Amino acid sequence: MKKDILKFPISVLLCNFVFLSFSISLIAQEYTLVWSDEFDEDGKPNPAYWSFENGFVRNQELQWYQDDNAYCKDGMLIIEGRREKKPNPLYVKGSNTDWRRSRPFIEYTSSSLKTAGKKEFLYGRFEIRARIPLESGSWPAIWTLGTTMEWPSCGEIDIMEYYRINNEPHLLANVAWGTDERYKAEWRTQAVPFRHFLEKNSNWGKEFHVWRMDWEENSIKLYLDDELLNEVSLNKTVNGAWSNYTHPFKQPHYLLLNLALGANGGEPDVLAFPMKYEIDYVRVYQKKEQVVRPGRLWLDDRGEHINAHGGGVLYHEGSYYWFGEHKSENSNAALVGINCYSSNDLVNWKYEGVALPVSDDPKSEITKGCVMERPKVIYNEKTGKFVMWFHLELKGQGYKAARSALAVSDNVTGPYTFVRSERINKGFYPFDMPEDIRKLQFDPEKYSTWWTPSWYKAVENGLFLKRDLEEGQMARDMTLFVDDDGKAYHIYASEENLTLHIAELTEDYTGHTGKYIRVAPGGHNEAPTIFKRKGTYWMITSGCTGWEPNAARLFSAPSIWGPWKQHSNPCRGEKSEITFGGQGTFVQQVYGKKDAYVFMADMWRPKFPIDGRYMWLPVKFEKDIPYLEWMDEWDLDFL
Repeated sequence: MKKDILKFPISVLLCNFVFLSFSISLIAQEYTLVWSDEFDEDGKPNPAYWSFENGFVRNQELQWYQDDNAYCKDGMLIIEGRREKKPNPLYVKGSNTDWRRSRPFIEYTSSSLKTAGKKEFLYGRFEIRARIPLESGSWPAIWTLGTTMEWPSCGEIDIMEYYRINNEPHLLANVAWGTDERYKAEWRTQAVPFRHFLEKNSNWGKEFHVWRMDWEENSIKLYLDDELLNEVSLNKTVNGAWSNYTHPFKQPHYLLLNLALGANGGEPDVLAFPMKYEIDYVRVYQKKEQVVRPGRLWLDDRGEHINAHGGGVLYHEGSYYWFGEHKSENSNAALVGINCYSSNDLVNWKYEGVALPVSDDPKSEITKGCVMERPKVIYNEKTGKFVMWFHLELKGQGYKAARSALAVSDNVTGPYTFVRSERINKGFYPFDMPEDIRKLQFDPEKYSTWWTPSWYKAVENGLFLKRDLEEGQMARDMTLFVDDDGKAYHIYASEENLTLHIAELTEDYTGHTGKYIRVAPGGHNEAPTIFKRKGTYWMITSGCTGWEPNAARLFSAPSIWGPWKQHSNPCRGEKSEITFGGQGTFVQQVYGKKDAYVFMADMWRPKFPIDGRYMWLPVKFEKDIPYLEWMDEWDLDFL
């Protein structure tokens, strides 16, 4: 049975056509369908969406979960509870400490489906149309769990549960999270006696109904046929000390659909089997963003927090492409690779996939577990190639390698092919370094103590540059810049992060010509970002304080080759001394608007890297000098 999917959620038909039209228009502006399963193909549920729980799982329920009990037929997902007896493969004679092992036989079977690792969402409108079994013993549910931490610290949202309380059937809508004690939950529960619904509709049990969750950053609202059952403010739903006061409802969750038997469902009615729980569809909608909200969770078209850290943007043929590091939950190492997203408005982003994956080959320079940082992509008009450079650290070597890595592609979104990594500009001095300075020689032992006046002078005169002359120069935090004449430049933190280099790339952008300069020797700058406005080159950098934010620095020059002049901190207002908690990664020009630029920065979360936030702010100008001010939200009309 093929079903039409509205691009907006309408759960109940309205009699007044004018009001219906207005409602459709209003909701259409708010929500867009991002995923659904209509169960239109007969057979097993789509394995790209669903996996199964197996065995005796929780709550000392009677059923053994298995995938055989779930199937699609006539446009429905059917979860079937069956009464069937077979040996329990977990049974241990005499076991009295584990209920899963103490039962010699399985007497009931059912299914529990979940989208974990396949479809996970943060915020949105979730709609599930279903017909539930009401007989004694049934415990159907529609619920979600967070993707991190153990229960209940992961967070649980029960969009629907049906079971018996004091032997009276109830429909429940619940939210739970962690406390100071392991495995002990704090609940916000609303249990509505089933008779409440029967009094409205005596045929309720024979019909399909729509359960809905509206999950926003500050609240969760749970509905049944548009009747609000439970509303929970998320201001206080914070885990206790056991999970370090984390927030379980500001992370992605996955969906579960299951039919439990016994336990809270009561003693099963043996005449009710096979018992059928029928789901017509599952749909997830999310709001299309109209504004940029610095520091807030930023969701892609799948409803997942954008994972493109240390990134840069390429504008190509009318679209923006954002490339950045994929961060995992517990590691800043590269376990996936470099992601790509696309947008036509810099606000709403579509996930395009992994542009450059890590390698499974342990001998590869980009093997899983290496460090791939600050990827930037530029397009070469002459070769038709998309060229990516990034900072690479070899696996197991910390930040010792400080290499520049190259990958190329024929397509903007990839896949990109890794070409090589290297220390760059081997054997070349900066073209503007005077001959007498080039001839200076240093005894490394004499400068083993850092930060002394003589050490600073030696750094200014090329102490580390000369050390690395034969091997090639270090390059860590970096960006790329293509000038008006098509020439491209690689800007990076070098010489133990003490000095910035600006290096010219070859005509095809895949190598270095050997022409480069040093900027602010010994100034300890990293995180360079660069843009050009009215013939002046501007560069915003940061100091070197690890993952902790610091005050931004501003430089300008009349030519890419300098001379570069340092200005005062470009940030203004509260927390300007820590760049509002962020660190720059790129400045993107907004095409189609005059004199409009966006400063892109990351707000790092080193203890939970995947949750790092993005701080994008419009660049403002006063007397032609750029500055930054915090804005809670802004849109492109502001620029």
